Amino acid sequence: MEFGAIALAIMAAFTGAALYINIVEHPARRVFLDADMLAQWQRSYPRARRMQEYLVMAGFFFGMVGLLWTGKGLYLTGSLFTCAIWVVTRKWIMPLNTTLMATNAEDADAGIRALLEKWNILHVVRTGLGFLAVLSFFAAL
Repeated sequence: MEFGAIALAIMAAFTGAALYINIVEHPARRVFLDADMLAQWQRSYPRARRMQEYLVMAGFFFGMVGLLWTGKGLYLTGSLFTCAIWVVTRKWIMPLNTTLMATNAEDADAGIRALLEKWNILHVVRTGLGFLAVLSFFAAL
């Protein structure tokens, strides 16, 4: 079994989902008033979080199994990019998520909109790391 191909497929799914959020979902939110923008994000976030965290964990796992199975260093590189997604999320995105989830949508203002824009920029970083993991896993194959 080619574990690297599984890691590639999983991280391609993650990257596609992350890219969708960056180029479709978040830009669509921008047309809303502040309260509605936050309310839509709050409804979307829990489902997206679960989906993406499982994809990242599985991508890392199968990348490491691919490394052990084949000894190709690019699987380690891809796994490290995958791990970096987790680091960026825990260090910079989760504090924003906590603030955004704790804010009552009716209390949203321009400051909340600015936090959502900052969240999107950090999400672009996650998307880029996912893309680098995909490239690494693809090159290892």
